[in-house]
Amino acid sequence: MKTIRTLILFLLSTHVLTGIHAQERVVSELVPLQAEYESKSKAQVIQPYEKAVADLSAKYLATLESSRASAQKAGKLDDALAYKAEIESVAATKSVPSTDDASTQDGFKKLRSAYRAAVGKLSQDRDRKLQPLKDAYSRVLDPLVGRLTKEGRLEDAQIVKAKQDRLKPLPAGPLKIVGKWNITQSNNVKAEWSFNKDYTYNYWKDTGSFSYKGGKYLLVHTWDWEVRLTDDNTLDGVCTRGEVGVKIHGERLP
Repeated sequence: MKTIRTLILFLLSTHVLTGIHAQERVVSELVPLQAEYESKSKAQVIQPYEKAVADLSAKYLATLESSRASAQKAGKLDDALAYKAEIESVAATKSVPSTDDASTQDGFKKLRSAYRAAVGKLSQDRDRKLQPLKDAYSRVLDPLVGRLTKEGRLEDAQIVKAKQDRLKPLPAGPLKIVGKWNITQSNNVKAEWSFNKDYTYNYWKDTGSFSYKGGKYLLVHTWDWEVRLTDDNTLDGVCTRGEVGVKIHGERLP
């Protein structure tokens, strides 16, 4: 019995170490190619995009500050406090709330909606400019996949091929959400969710369904969620049935 237990523990530890090794595995030939791609992407696309978003956020804050000053001058305490709270929230989080709830004032809804629409256009422009760089990088990886395969380095070839697959354009429209995501809820629950092409999604051991309307993903199961893609690799949402108001943030997994 002791021998069996020892063997099981050995096998489990070997599996864990193998998983860690796989996560840390680096294909040396890929490193300089990845660095060159990231350098070009950062200089030509990412930095200009981040500057444009920062400028937009500064204008949003300036609009809030102007409205706060006007409310304060008019003696409207509630309005002045509301604008002050919004200013402090945006300044602290470096972002505008991705969703509104029943308590959100109409004035804020309009401002946020305009901001989100502007960021959406900037994100689309960023993605459009990034794709040619991704295509060029993918073509560079073609001979590397072939060479690694011929040398019998099949695991390395698979890693490079997986990198190529991630460089492909995402599906258009509602299926842009398809893939695996790391999800963090505002109640400190963390999980991995998977969105599928058949408009189902998996979380824990459960399966729900989702639909798409007006830029929103509506998720239905034990709890219902309203989710938006903030860009190709991040999403934000809020629970609309279940523990109403719980927020989620997701990061796309490679």
